[in-house]
Amino acid sequence: MLALGVVAFVLGCDQNPDSTTKNSGESFNIPPSSTTTALRSDLGGVLDLLRSGPTGAARIRLKKLLDQNPTDGQAAFLYGLSLHQEKRYSEARAYFDQALEHAPDYATTHHFLGWCLFYEGELGLARASFSRHTKLVEGEGDDYFAMGLIALEQNHLAEAEDSFEIALQCFEALPAFNGRDREQGKTFARLGELADVLGNLDLAAERLSKATELFPDHYEAWHRLAAIERRRGNQDAAAQAAEQEAAARNRVGRPQGFPE
Repeated sequence: MLALGVVAFVLGCDQNPDSTTKNSGESFNIPPSSTTTALRSDLGGVLDLLRSGPTGAARIRLKKLLDQNPTDGQAAFLYGLSLHQEKRYSEARAYFDQALEHAPDYATTHHFLGWCLFYEGELGLARASFSRHTKLVEGEGDDYFAMGLIALEQNHLAEAEDSFEIALQCFEALPAFNGRDREQGKTFARLGELADVLGNLDLAAERLSKATELFPDHYEAWHRLAAIERRRGNQDAAAQAAEQEAAARNRVGRPQGFPE
């Protein structure tokens, strides 16, 4: 979540929010509020270019700025963000490090650096980066969601549940923004996964049902719900969930059998 106001670099299901560590899913849905330095107004046009999709034009402008002033930390952040959008996490990380060196009061960098570290498997460093961001920007649900993913990867189940619950509280406390239901749905899906791991199938089904209600395109949640309902002996419900999974996959262009 960006401390730029409401910014929506929303990843679609091509980088599914509830898959493996490699694909574990950040959100670029950025709710408002930050007590730290805001993005400079002269960089607003570059941010708009990044929002619009292709990153080439934005990078040309940012490269020119960085050639003129290599210590421009916010320009370095946006350059890193453009690489981050393309999942070039190692390259993005170098620019985020540069951004923190030259613009240490720009808190948003910690959040996206955390995702780079996460995708590179540096879970301890990633957690430290997300934790740092929570201390600088209050109520950032995506930080807690990320820390829940890290705890889940490390099999720290109680810590994961606590983090996901805090993430839900943060999302629910926000005024409506584009993608809030999606964020809540992702989080309920992870809580459903936890309930499944702990053997509470009824709670797992309840949470996964809530996840799919909030985020109907979350085909992995539908898939898990279908499996849970089969184990509960609810064959009709399982069949309905499987049908919904197929429909969700069609909507987002992820047909059955597509490499995850």
